[in-house]
Amino acid sequence: MKISKSSSQHDHDPSNRWWILSLVALAYFVLIQHRSLLFYVQEPLSKELSLTKTQLGTLDMSFLIPYSIAQLFVAYLSDRLQRRRVLVFSLLASSMALAAMGFASGFYTLMGWRIVLGFTQSASVPAIAGVMADCFSSRNRSTAIGIYNLSLNLAFITVGKYGGLFADLPSMAVPFQDWGVGPAELSGWRLAMLCFGLLGATAAVGIFTVMPEPERTERSEQRGLGTQGAALHVTVGSVLKIRSFWMLAIGFVFFCVVANAHDFWLPRYYVEEFGMSNEASGQFATIWNRPATIVGLLVGGFLADRLARRWRSGRALVQVLGIAIWVPALYLLGNTVSQKLLAGVMVAYGLGFGFYVANLWTTTFEVIDPAARSTAIGYLNVIGIAAAPTTTVIGYLVDEQILNLGQAISGLSLVAVVI
Repeated sequence: MKISKSSSQHDHDPSNRWWILSLVALAYFVLIQHRSLLFYVQEPLSKELSLTKTQLGTLDMSFLIPYSIAQLFVAYLSDRLQRRRVLVFSLLASSMALAAMGFASGFYTLMGWRIVLGFTQSASVPAIAGVMADCFSSRNRSTAIGIYNLSLNLAFITVGKYGGLFADLPSMAVPFQDWGVGPAELSGWRLAMLCFGLLGATAAVGIFTVMPEPERTERSEQRGLGTQGAALHVTVGSVLKIRSFWMLAIGFVFFCVVANAHDFWLPRYYVEEFGMSNEASGQFATIWNRPATIVGLLVGGFLADRLARRWRSGRALVQVLGIAIWVPALYLLGNTVSQKLLAGVMVAYGLGFGFYVANLWTTTFEVIDPAARSTAIGYLNVIGIAAAPTTTVIGYLVDEQILNLGQAISGLSLVAVVI
């Protein structure tokens, strides 16, 4: 049913939309660094704490499971409360959890703080999704979300380079060891967690100071959940009864299987297969595919916005094209020994990633009541919990010498076929 302008909240884009976009992009930039820093310091971390690859994979799962489960409840907060406050609290708590990981004395302590990190970040993405939906209308959402997701890729490039650089640093004596705080020496990976945590806390304070709360848009008193939203069970029910949402969610699960395994294990693969330093592997694993992802986000968002004006399936077609590119790229990624060819393969992977991600939220927004947007994005992540064991399973298979990392990465091409 078409909504008349008299019955719905305003559907124009606010004048400060790009300023708000830059602030939520900054928040996402920091949050991605916090959750992915482990990927690029895992080699010295695993040596110092005597961790197996199975345990390393479990550390990734320890973030993903609480991150997903918590969104059963916290995603709803952003449909009813100020997104600005939810986001800043999440960012500040994430910074504290990451800094605490820098003082971990063993596997279980580190896993405990990864669990806390997952809980603290769980409210952030639904809050950002709600802000983006209210700042940009359907005619330009894919383009705006593509621009917003530049922060994700810049975060990976930054943390890959400088996380690896910190990891290669020699240990430093801790001056406050006499107080009984932390380890006797501060190794490079520990210092990385402390520094990135401090930067995150600084960003949280800045965002809280200058970010305005955007008005809610496109809600109608005459239909759905109304302009004020509804109770938790009603909001969740309005999302889960939509078949199109379930199809998007199932595809997202398989997407997460590939993305989680690729992001976590690729830097370690380059260290072991090519003898790279942590800094070099972190840079090589990001410097080719992340700029390509930026191109994919911009082109994929622009193309989808235009195709969607002609065909209802326009955005989904762009996503399918992106995943199709993954099939040969992933196969070659684990089977190629030429670094020049690997660079080209990672460019292709990045383009496919960008085409898909630029349209994930917008395809969801098109089938969901405007008063349930944050809840819907949160429940994508809840359902995505099915992909959480991926890194642990791969670590176990490698530890048991059933597969090597190259074979595991190539095998992800079969998952792309399923998508």
